[in-house]
Amino acid sequence: MTNNISIVKYTSDHRDTCADLFLRVYNAPPFDFHWLDRTKALHYLTDLENTPASLSYVLIENEIVIGACLGQKEEHFMNPGYKINEFFIEPGHQHMGIGTQFILELENKIRELGINIINLFTQRQMNSFTFYKKNGFVPSSETVHMVKAINQEPSVIYARTFLNSDN
Repeated sequence: MTNNISIVKYTSDHRDTCADLFLRVYNAPPFDFHWLDRTKALHYLTDLENTPASLSYVLIENEIVIGACLGQKEEHFMNPGYKINEFFIEPGHQHMGIGTQFILELENKIRELGINIINLFTQRQMNSFTFYKKNGFVPSSETVHMVKAINQEPSVIYARTFLNSDN
């Protein structure tokens, strides 16, 4: 990274700044998540901080947070891995190669921890898909990300009463 840009470990002290940055990124195009407010962002970041084996980093330029990678170390069957839950860069700093540099520095940091694989979820139609492919990520043909929307009406549950036969 250049002299005025550095990557440091995320701490709860970064939460407020990262929540504001998260809102600037995700409430703008192409995401337009206008349902996302500061309270939800703060809760979400707190959840990520409290995830077991949480391991996150922020990208700082001239003492200002301009990016974040929020994730966790995961033990896999054969290799320890790193899961990126969120990766975002200040909109004014996007498309300048800073995200690519952040990914490279992230790889250096986690390599030192014995991690040799990064995984993440993204959507094929988003710019992030192209960004990750450009940076060496490969869509897996072996795994599928599955989603089920939960019906907002309660389901009818049929229950049986089992009598104790010890009488």
